[in-house]
Amino acid sequence: MFKKIKSDYRAYKLNSYHLIIGIFTMNTFYLVLLYRISHQLFILNIPLLPSILRSISLIIFGADISPAAVIGEGFRVAHSFGIVIGSDVVIGKNFQIFQCVTIGGKDFERNGRTMPLIGDNVTVFTSSSILGPIFIGDNVSIGANSLVIKDIPDSVSVGGVPAKILRRIDYPHSLKSLQK
Repeated sequence: MFKKIKSDYRAYKLNSYHLIIGIFTMNTFYLVLLYRISHQLFILNIPLLPSILRSISLIIFGADISPAAVIGEGFRVAHSFGIVIGSDVVIGKNFQIFQCVTIGGKDFERNGRTMPLIGDNVTVFTSSSILGPIFIGDNVSIGANSLVIKDIPDSVSVGGVPAKILRRIDYPHSLKSLQK
């Protein structure tokens, strides 16, 4: 758990000063920290505490991240309001998410899953939804206001309703592709 928290801290590029000030300004790093603690408590099968921390996250940050969701190291929340991440979601390393994003299930099951499986180095921009038992590859950028309901291959930028491939990405992290 501490390795992941350290990696999350690095994803925010915070120094000690910003970390302390962030306590008072409710920096979204603390949302990630609450998720990490609640997830660890969930894994340890400690009753009630994961749900309490989830409720605190919802009240303070306006984000509902299930303690049962599995999110790799380097998790960064740009803006927390309106984020929903479901209980069966699995997300890889270096995941970045913006406000009003929903990642969750639909009413059907595929390969024993009901919710998305997301690879490494994925960025999901504002007001997007990723729904159902789909796979999102590595190095993917999901544009604002997109609806992703089908599998997405590695190294692409997608957008639209429903989401379609807009272009290939040649950079290891999807945000760098936007600086081209």
